[in-house]
Amino acid sequence: MKKIFFLAICLVAALNAAAQNSFYINNFDISGGETKTLEIMLDNTVALTAIQADLYFPEGLNVEQEAGDYLFDLTDRKGRNHTISSTMLSSGAIRILISSQTLKEFSGNSGALVTFNVIADPTFSGKHEILMKNILASEADQTEHSLPDVTCVINENSAGGDVPTENRFYINDFDINAGETKGLEIMLDNTVALTAIQADLYFPEGLNVEQEDGDYLFDLTDRKGRNHTISSTMLSSGAIRILISSQTLKEFSGNSGALVTFNVIADPTFSGRHEILMKNILASEADQTEHTLPDVTCVINGGGDNPGPGPVTVTSLATTSCDIPQGIKVKFNVGISPSNAENQTLAWSTSDPSIATVAADGTIETLEMGTVTITATTTDGSNIAVNYVINVTESQSQPAGNSLDVNGDGYVTGSDVTMIFNYILGL
Repeated sequence: MKKIFFLAICLVAALNAAAQNSFYINNFDISGGETKTLEIMLDNTVALTAIQADLYFPEGLNVEQEAGDYLFDLTDRKGRNHTISSTMLSSGAIRILISSQTLKEFSGNSGALVTFNVIADPTFSGKHEILMKNILASEADQTEHSLPDVTCVINENSAGGDVPTENRFYINDFDINAGETKGLEIMLDNTVALTAIQADLYFPEGLNVEQEDGDYLFDLTDRKGRNHTISSTMLSSGAIRILISSQTLKEFSGNSGALVTFNVIADPTFSGRHEILMKNILASEADQTEHTLPDVTCVINGGGDNPGPGPVTVTSLATTSCDIPQGIKVKFNVGISPSNAENQTLAWSTSDPSIATVAADGTIETLEMGTVTITATTTDGSNIAVNYVINVTESQSQPAGNSLDVNGDGYVTGSDVTMIFNYILGL
């Protein structure tokens, strides 16, 4: 039971306190006719319960509405009974108000608090700004804070992306090692606004789509409309058919980028050159106009053969934020893509060696209570890092050795976590 309790502790996120109170939207690009999902970020040095702001949007950029209401949504930083309301002011600004009747506090000290979609008119181009003014925040004891006005720059370096010249639904070529799990994206380039798409995917032997309880785990990105869903089924031909649709004929946002994400798992003996074939690709517009998209092939280099050019990236194969008691040694799994890059060496560092140290092989040892960031970075100059935010808590009474080290190899890795989850689920 102690192992289960320690695992529960490890799944609690630890966040660093922000340097100042700020409520803002990051700069972004958008093309004419495109729908874009935006986030309003909140950095807070104290616990806040409510916030209000006036948002001034440029002409030609409109907040998505439904039945006359602006569709602002709260993220999981909200308290249980936080609500958000919005209204158009005589000045032309949209005022948003986020509050809680029971003065619940927002969780954490940084990150997105509000999400919403903006829609650019077909002729929208050039550099513009969103201005946020009259930003007021309050604490549970009614202490008020006046936050600085902020400006979000739109299309700072360009007038927006180009619209593709043809409709395409495809997976980019990739490498995968035997026994490896890889996250893939299905990209959609569309010359017109589409509401639905269907495709049959043929996978090579030894490469399997991740499943849960017999269901293929395909997910939609933020290009989906509010009520788009994705379903999948195995056909008698051996292909997996996916169907993405919306009961209210919502359109996919944008003209390019990932629409679907999923994981594939390579068998232990998977190697050599293979292909994923996508056929029978049909897409439709809101007026039921149908489009037959071209068949496409994705080339796979199993086992690292014929790698091809590409950036080196570091991928976390474990939780990236957790609580760990003092006196524990942990070694998180890290992957490098492509796995056969010329320089695969990782450089490990700690933001505070008095709280936790990290060895050259990535072994982390917690020393004193506090919050520390452990960073893994490629040493080939690409400088793409994985950060593990660790909140070191008071040491716990436990049996000799590391209570999280289920398989007894001296480290806490993904295999230990899997064994504990299987025990909890009775597998």
